[in-house]
Amino acid sequence: MFESHCSICHGGDGSGGGRAPSLLGFVRYHTDQELKSLVHDGRLERGMPSFDFSADEQNRLLSYLRTLAGSDAAMSTAGYTGKAPMKVGKRKPPAEPHPGSIRLADGKSLNGTVIQSDYSAQVLTADGKYHLLSREGERYTEKPILPKRDWTTYNGNDSGNRYSTLNQINTKNVGGMSLAWLFPFDASRLETTPVVVDGVMYITGWNEAYALDSTTGQQLWMYRQPHTPGLVSEAGRGTNRGVAIWKDTVFMITDNAHLLALDRLDGRKLWDVEMGSVAAGYSATGAPLVVGDLVVSGVAGGEEGARGFVSAYKASTGERVWRFYSIPNRGEKAAETWIGSALEHGCGATWLTGSYDADLDLIYWTTGNPCPDFNGDERKGDNLYTSSVVALSAKTGELKWHYQFTPHDTHDWDSEQPILLVDQPWHGKPRKLLIHADRNGFFFVLDRVNGELLLAEPFVKATWATGYDRSGRPILTDASESSETGRVICPASSGGTNWYSSSWNPQTNLFYLRANEWCAIYKKQAEPLVDNRWYGGVAPNQSNAESYLRALDIHTGKKVWEMPLSTNNRGGVLSTAGGLVFAGGPGGTFLVLDARTGRDLKHIYVGQDWQASPMTFMVGGKQFVALSGVSGVFVFTLTP
Repeated sequence: MFESHCSICHGGDGSGGGRAPSLLGFVRYHTDQELKSLVHDGRLERGMPSFDFSADEQNRLLSYLRTLAGSDAAMSTAGYTGKAPMKVGKRKPPAEPHPGSIRLADGKSLNGTVIQSDYSAQVLTADGKYHLLSREGERYTEKPILPKRDWTTYNGNDSGNRYSTLNQINTKNVGGMSLAWLFPFDASRLETTPVVVDGVMYITGWNEAYALDSTTGQQLWMYRQPHTPGLVSEAGRGTNRGVAIWKDTVFMITDNAHLLALDRLDGRKLWDVEMGSVAAGYSATGAPLVVGDLVVSGVAGGEEGARGFVSAYKASTGERVWRFYSIPNRGEKAAETWIGSALEHGCGATWLTGSYDADLDLIYWTTGNPCPDFNGDERKGDNLYTSSVVALSAKTGELKWHYQFTPHDTHDWDSEQPILLVDQPWHGKPRKLLIHADRNGFFFVLDRVNGELLLAEPFVKATWATGYDRSGRPILTDASESSETGRVICPASSGGTNWYSSSWNPQTNLFYLRANEWCAIYKKQAEPLVDNRWYGGVAPNQSNAESYLRALDIHTGKKVWEMPLSTNNRGGVLSTAGGLVFAGGPGGTFLVLDARTGRDLKHIYVGQDWQASPMTFMVGGKQFVALSGVSGVFVFTLTP
């Protein structure tokens, strides 16, 4: 029962998978009756469906869960009475903005909308600028914004590479870094990456967005709308990865696959467009991407049978300009790679933010796995354009080229992992490169002008293929596909890596990523399509993951160094010109490593698991580093 109903989301050992967190702690800390109520009622607001099991089925499931969790027998009736894991909790409501005047230390006054006026203050003046103030007695001093270095998009720049040229925090002084401030959320799985422009930070939660004073964390404005009931996807668990900025407009998605435009100064909604309907299985989780005067977004819902697409909208009005579908229509050339009945529910979601090359005017976007996930009998062929990267004209959405990382994927190895654009010599010739570590366990280097495969090397144990041939196709082993009796294949369904950020550092020429060493038992089943959900089998993990932060040589794909990480850590990485790599570390720590050697230089305990990716920015000549924990945003800087 656990294998067929629970492992697809929570992993084969209950320690968490790509779709849901570990349930072991919950099992340990709750009574049998509480667990039965959870299974029967579900948690629709977090994406967990209800299950109408018989009493005998419930008891058998609970017995197995107790075995997995190693629960004390007393727990089944008494519940948990000890110290609970840390949760940041709720924050104090901010003061109501109001017209006013702030007296400055030089005797002048600053007039406008006063946001806060306690130990610090923020004032929005009539020219549309925020002024950040510190308090000295009864008067205030304005904090300088310059020199500054903004972080203007999800990955920091259009290339998708989480590398920053900031070096104020470096290998020599990082020991003096400490927590500057935190912003708590009433949440349990934040994945947002903060965006910072002109001293203001923008972050998202479940159908909500916040603007903060980036030096103190004080709230400037908030936008919020109700959660959509009945969603059972990642969006139904509150996943939202951040915003995009264009002029004075902030863009965000909502759980029900709407794209919103908000006024950057006060959070007012300017326009709202539906990208896809909930009835058709659509939802959304990713941060949009701004390209010129367009805002580009993909959609989630692949596990609900939604047909994946990438769309571009006019930033000023929300009018749709173009749309590219990852699943072809019957009669199109690419439809010849779908033999069977699965094409109408082919999936191929597009939920991770893409990258953009302004010189080529190309947008690069990755696509999700085909459906059913683990049974390819009704979709024989390569199943274009799933588990691929597509290069699209930014102006028209026309497909210029594609490369498929996993043809005919029967492992749920979507390719929704970051695409990094790198300009580097390759075998002595200048090349425009695209580098990508895929969920299927291989590290790829492509020519991003034409999609030519230049390198494909495993970065974790991969038993499904021995490599890739000169034409760019995988060389399959005899044990490459799921079977009816179950077949052990590496890596596991959640992948050798996943959506969390990777980074390439031009100083070290190393590529940094979180890598997972694990395998799964892939079993296909002839199950029908039910409520647009069609997995076609299960893939319970064979064992817990051994997770590492790894540095790879991009010219060979070989490992240079590694650092062990916690298995329940899904955070990404950031590298900087200060010679540092930042990442969410094991045991609730924020970790800083030497970018060349992997040596542990600093770790700060904050008691959080990580499911987001770090970023860095500078305001008033001071560098900050920020990362979202599961229930709050944490911002660090050097101690004075």
